[in-house]
Amino acid sequence: MNYTQIAISAVEALIQNGPMIVADIKALLAPIKEGRAPTDAEWAFAERQVDVSNNMIKTEN
Repeated sequence: MNYTQIAISAVEALIQNGPMIVADIKALLAPIKEGRAPTDAEWAFAERQVDVSNNMIKTEN
């Protein structure tokens, strides 16, 4: 999964789960807006958030 796919998954989670995800989205978009590659910490954060979002979606369906 590339960084763009992770960001898209996070946006989809935002639509379903509301405001609690806003801070996550800002963190995921930071490297894109800054025109740089994500740091290892940002990648790890993004992957954790996608896992959380996927689990939330699975439990809702």
